[in-house]
Amino acid sequence: MLSASHGEAFQTLAKTFGPASVKAAGDELVVSSGPVERRWAWTGRGLSTCGLRDLRSGNEWIEQAGDPRADWDFPGLTEGDAKVLSLTARESDDEGFTTRHLEVVAEIEYPQTGVALKYVVWAYPDAPGLRSQIWLKGAPKSGAAATAAGNGVSIGVVSGKAHQIPAKMPEIALVPAYQTSNLYHGKEVELKIEGMNHDRDYRAMLTWWDTGNSGRRTQSVSVLSMDAESAVQVVPPTVLPSRRDDLLPAEVGFDIPAEVRVGDMVRVKVKREAGVNAHLFEFWVFEEGAAPAGLSLNGDPQRIAELKKNAPDGYHLAAYLDCGGMAAARPRPLAGTGNRVDCLPVDGCKLTAFGYYNDTQHRHTPEHHLYREEVLKDSSVDWASVLFAEKEQGGGIAWVKESHKCVNRAGVDTGAFISDAAGLHNTGSALSAADLQPNEYRWCWATWTVLYPENTQWSRELAMKQFDRARFPVDPDRDVFVKANTWGSGNSGDESMAMAAEKEVLKEIDSAANLGIDVLQIDDGWQCGRQKPPNKARAWQVREDWYPNGWATVREAALKKKLKLGLWTAAYAELDDLKRNYDDGGFVTWKYDFASMGNYNHLYAHWSKLRAFLLYTGHRARMAVDVTENAPRFGYFWARDFGCVWLSNRKPENPPNTIPKPTLMLRENRELARYVNLNKFELPIQNFQRVNKTASDAHLYGHAYEVALGLMGIPTFFQTTYYYDAAARTEIRELLNVYKQQRQALYNRYVFAIGDEPDGAAWSGFQWVDPGADEGYLLVFRERQSPERTKRLALRFVDAGEPLRVANLRTGKTGNVVADGDGTVGFRIDDAADFLFLKYQRNGPGQ
Repeated sequence: MLSASHGEAFQTLAKTFGPASVKAAGDELVVSSGPVERRWAWTGRGLSTCGLRDLRSGNEWIEQAGDPRADWDFPGLTEGDAKVLSLTARESDDEGFTTRHLEVVAEIEYPQTGVALKYVVWAYPDAPGLRSQIWLKGAPKSGAAATAAGNGVSIGVVSGKAHQIPAKMPEIALVPAYQTSNLYHGKEVELKIEGMNHDRDYRAMLTWWDTGNSGRRTQSVSVLSMDAESAVQVVPPTVLPSRRDDLLPAEVGFDIPAEVRVGDMVRVKVKREAGVNAHLFEFWVFEEGAAPAGLSLNGDPQRIAELKKNAPDGYHLAAYLDCGGMAAARPRPLAGTGNRVDCLPVDGCKLTAFGYYNDTQHRHTPEHHLYREEVLKDSSVDWASVLFAEKEQGGGIAWVKESHKCVNRAGVDTGAFISDAAGLHNTGSALSAADLQPNEYRWCWATWTVLYPENTQWSRELAMKQFDRARFPVDPDRDVFVKANTWGSGNSGDESMAMAAEKEVLKEIDSAANLGIDVLQIDDGWQCGRQKPPNKARAWQVREDWYPNGWATVREAALKKKLKLGLWTAAYAELDDLKRNYDDGGFVTWKYDFASMGNYNHLYAHWSKLRAFLLYTGHRARMAVDVTENAPRFGYFWARDFGCVWLSNRKPENPPNTIPKPTLMLRENRELARYVNLNKFELPIQNFQRVNKTASDAHLYGHAYEVALGLMGIPTFFQTTYYYDAAARTEIRELLNVYKQQRQALYNRYVFAIGDEPDGAAWSGFQWVDPGADEGYLLVFRERQSPERTKRLALRFVDAGEPLRVANLRTGKTGNVVADGDGTVGFRIDDAADFLFLKYQRNGPGQ
């Protein structure tokens, strides 16, 4: 151990909770989960890591002195000498949101800056790591940060290339520079307006002009909802003004329609109706209300001043885009503050970065994978949620940001991983000086420090999943279910919303119960805010035209069928709205959609609301957050203590990007299984016989296959299930019956991918493993184009030459197999586009 003495910082403290323990004396703090131990030394300015040991292997990771100040660094906030106010330890389960653990809290004061810091360590008994988190409060004496990071309204480019009109063209001399460049696209220029406030109105404006000498351009404008399922044409096909007719650029304006505003973002499509292409010169947005303090807009200063002056009464200019000056295809990520939340004085390791992508609705293509994993070649990486540090011999460290960061969306100050001579640094706190409160501690992003004793892929994955299970546990009474959702069969927003009507829900209650589904979730459309015209004053109350008795009729019908109910809400529904519908409808599974968290106040408000709601229900309700869009939502490593994650929307026809392709669904689920537990993710099941046959080969797979694609997670029928015919219902009901007999055992295990990457002709699948048990499960898929009836697959945690007793859960047949010298086992599937669902027992009789 490396340490330096700074007096008696700590009074003697010793406490245990099972194998987890904490010991403190003098200037040393030691916390252990049983398998893993971390040591800190008091430096006079904070706690600095001086030891990190894997007690299973004896491997010590710290071989150099840590930061002489502290593991954390908040410039302007944690300056000068510090003093320990208290050090405490207790058993906790975070008010029921996580597994019971030993919680260690060091409260530290920085008199020079007027800031107090709370350093919290969670030691889960027998877990392969520790979780640490910093909380801050105070009224900083220095100007460390003048304003909090905010998002406001922004305009992003989805499709369109920037183009400058050539200097030789006559248009150049007729208009200002900002109207001589544009965005163009062969079919349509698409923009995104993000950061809108749900209780304000918005008006958009654009300029267009028919430049050049090609065929005359005719263009239209449509505004679409965030998920592209609702659309309104706001500007009909219009012939653009042209210099050839002595006309200058025209300004066109339109209000953002209420029917497409569910979240904080809408899509705007400028479509070519006639002419060589679609193009656009300027685009800007007026927002209802006064301009916020400090609003800064990019663009020609004179043009910005002119637009501000011309804002409609009661509005202000909120965002401006000089289209030709915009080369980026995506909105820029939110900037980080550079605050450091953790530090490990570790060097000499191979570093690998990992992260998951969000926007799953637009990644369902062969080219787009669900994760990114790369050996770190530079000194830092800003897209990763996990950094693996491994020695050639001696295992590894998995360092995890518990944040909403995704590879393709940085989120709110999620920072970076940095490697230098001093070791490894985890930056990005979410919280800035301007977000501090003088009398309330507020959290920063937490860190998991997870150790694995062997430098193998399997050991790495198992350690991640074991700690993930401790942090986000599964409760069999509330987290284990098969679910149906009313939205997924409609080919437009109106069609999907219509399925939330009481008469449709009553039919679905009968259908879902008949299939063996546990929960029916009523999606968007049930609320007064969806009436035409919408009733904004009662937006989240159940609409009387569809539900004359409120929730009573469907609640009673579900009770008779022993079916539970779930409900969809948009994230801007208030806490009282959630409580009222819970009380009236008894909904146990919820979908929390269209969240967008662009600053710390958004993060804290959503986090606080969801905690308060779930505590109100006594943890009887569970909340699904989602990663379907590219907005900064909840991500993959944060907020699963509220329930689970809705992975993706898969629909039969529209939007086209959501049409399910079995190979890609299988690949996505395998990729998701890389480092998280699939039973905290809702995996979509779509009726393959209703899928567009020209866009997908789904119809060539059976109904049992489509359902099996969801069995490794939370099976979620994203569809109207009463469309299934009698034969399909029998096929599905039989498989669900088999699955539910084994479901409890499946949920108590960890899921690993086996076989080859799906490509349409592969053998691929999943293995459920409990390292301490002799029994496990297998789900093996033979894809439609595979010519092989037999295949040998490597299994995890099965030794070479080990005999296995195998039972086919679908047919009841049993047999004996022996793993060969490389740990592979032979399988047989006679028909392509079929699968095996097996239970195996280790140490069974060989043959």
